Amino acid sequence: SISYQTTQIQTIEDTLIAFTNTTLFNKNFKNLTRGSAYEYVKILVGVKYGTDVEKVRTLLMEASQQLMIRDKYNRPVVDPKRGISVAFDEFGDSSVNIALKQYVLVEERYAYLARAKELVYNTLNENGIEIPFPQRDVWIKSTGQ
Repeated sequence: SISYQTTQIQTIEDTLIAFTNTTLFNKNFKNLTRGSAYEYVKILVGVKYGTDVEKVRTLLMEASQQLMIRDKYNRPVVDPKRGISVAFDEFGDSSVNIALKQYVLVEERYAYLARAKELVYNTLNENGIEIPFPQRDVWIKSTGQ
């Protein structure tokens, strides 16, 4: 809602945010969904060093087909033009990080992320692929006293 002095935005969490127009229009902002109902989402998962990355990619690509569903208005939840991709992301401290990349309907983002993360976890778990937890080495040095 835009009035003479304020702009009000209802968030996806169903809260209302109000801005004075001078505050809102005197700053730069990025509109991530202009011209599209889809928003870029990246889900990271770490797998144990030494894991066959191509096997992980194949398993996650096959499993991610379950995420290609439609919302209550019969719109594809994942942008069908872009689909879902799985890529090596980075070398982490305790893991090799793999990314699932997709564009998701803004209204479905939170529900989609919950489903997708559970799917990733279950797929890796069912195939014996370890998701390591961060580990630290602690060295105790004696001062000789």
